[in-house]
Amino acid sequence: MFREHFATKGVSKVPYIFIFGIDSPPYCNDSMTVQGTCNVEQRSDWMYKIGELSRLSQIPVKTLRFYDAEGILVPDVIDEFTGYRYYGAAKLSDCYRIVALKELGFSLSEIKEFLSLPKERVSELVTAKEAELNRLKVQTEVRIRVLRNLNSALKESASMFDIVIRKSDEIRLLFDRRVISDKSEWNGVLKELRNAVPAGVQGDREVIVDYETEYVSENFDTGFGVEMTGKVSDLKGYTEKVVCFSGENAGLVCKAEEYDEAVRALHRYVLDNNYQIVGPNYQIRYGDGTVEVKLPVVKLYEFNPEFNEEIDVPFENDAEVIGRWEMLDHLPCKEMFLPEKRKSADNGDRVKELYFLPGGERYWCFGWTKGYLLSDCGYPHRKNRNPYTIERIGEETYLFLEFKGHNYFEGGKPEVWVFRKTDSQEYTKKEIRIVDEIPQVPADDSAVMGLWNVCDLVRSVESFDPRNMCAFIPYEALYWRSAEFLPDGQIRNGFLNSKDGSVTIDKDEIWRWVNGYVICNPRVTASKYVIEQHEGAEYLFVQWKSGDYSYGGEQPFWYVFQR
Repeated sequence: MFREHFATKGVSKVPYIFIFGIDSPPYCNDSMTVQGTCNVEQRSDWMYKIGELSRLSQIPVKTLRFYDAEGILVPDVIDEFTGYRYYGAAKLSDCYRIVALKELGFSLSEIKEFLSLPKERVSELVTAKEAELNRLKVQTEVRIRVLRNLNSALKESASMFDIVIRKSDEIRLLFDRRVISDKSEWNGVLKELRNAVPAGVQGDREVIVDYETEYVSENFDTGFGVEMTGKVSDLKGYTEKVVCFSGENAGLVCKAEEYDEAVRALHRYVLDNNYQIVGPNYQIRYGDGTVEVKLPVVKLYEFNPEFNEEIDVPFENDAEVIGRWEMLDHLPCKEMFLPEKRKSADNGDRVKELYFLPGGERYWCFGWTKGYLLSDCGYPHRKNRNPYTIERIGEETYLFLEFKGHNYFEGGKPEVWVFRKTDSQEYTKKEIRIVDEIPQVPADDSAVMGLWNVCDLVRSVESFDPRNMCAFIPYEALYWRSAEFLPDGQIRNGFLNSKDGSVTIDKDEIWRWVNGYVICNPRVTASKYVIEQHEGAEYLFVQWKSGDYSYGGEQPFWYVFQR
């Protein structure tokens, strides 16, 4: 089947003849001459337009244009009048080679080099790659077997245990809390406690409390208790503790040797059924060798974006809170805090420090009055009164803040943020703001100019995965939506209105750009930007230095944009 294609830009119409409906390059020979129009040179082979090459090679047009820009697959002819790209039949073979090399795991820079090498050299490199893939194949097969075995074990463990959510009784304990190097010490500590309880008031149960919030391989923060059926006058240096399970608890019963599997099954159940963990893990041992596992939880419901609290309240002074506070930890509940052992290793998405300014003066999104940190931030827009208490422990002063985050607005409990006081200075808003040094470089980076639309927010450039976008923060919660880099060094931004969900786009004079940086004048911040290629697509990464950075010391996240 044939069709004639005519160029019409002010010259005589001379046909291009194309063959359709085939998956291989069209037949041609050196005696054939296809005459192009509009200054397209005479060629001795067939010419494909970019759309036709895309169809035959199964490579998207967008990708072919990218290959052209990178010098990987350059058209044989570009019509100077229409801008149409024309590719010879040999380019189709190059397409097949590119696809094959990509599937083998070669980078685009390597593929570009290969296309210019002699066939013999390419063959050597491909053979070496084949050997590497065979090694990986063996490793992968081993890993697949391990994963299959693990999955089978997980399914079995999940079905082995009957998990219930219920309230239960309380237990009076002779109690001690320690940081132990290894779990093999458990039995020794429990024996020590049991020897300290008079025989007449000894109960049958023993309790182990796991205060860790994340996996650790050593130095376990652990509570140990032996049941007492009555009061003991001489505690012998230990403490009396009543463990009450009056709230909801996810629980199961297992054999002692099944404990680790049971804990994993319990945590999976809690996460899969939308519960918030609000306390430590309890292991209750019985005399017959059985173990009851309890995990305090709260059922979460649908998020309420309209929930707001009144924060325009009369100011009441609290001299004890004024000054700078350094964040130490964030925990499900206050009980889990231990001064000498931080539980949450990563505070990257939380403030590093808090300031309480004289008179309750607001900075960034925070103000305060006695007993409350007042916050006004987030999307959807929320106003919160976050209660705080101050305690002296040893030589240090600590602030425990019940921060009302996402879980709270789903019917859960506030997360407990723990701060340590570093000084009682009466700071001003100007003193505590971080001010960047503004680079004195031109705005002449042609690669960044143009319109970019946001597609993700990530902790770091290295953590970006184009196959799993918005895994960290949902798209609807992203504040920065678009950025158009203009030749005059200004930026036309699109920002989300957190009150109604609309997007406002305007050229704001407070935003500008120079080579490698986005400048925001009100905050006096210089945010780095970089452009990277991922799987044939171009992405722009820009640091987000909001008030979290300027006043909270938070490590900036990165907005990700795509053309």
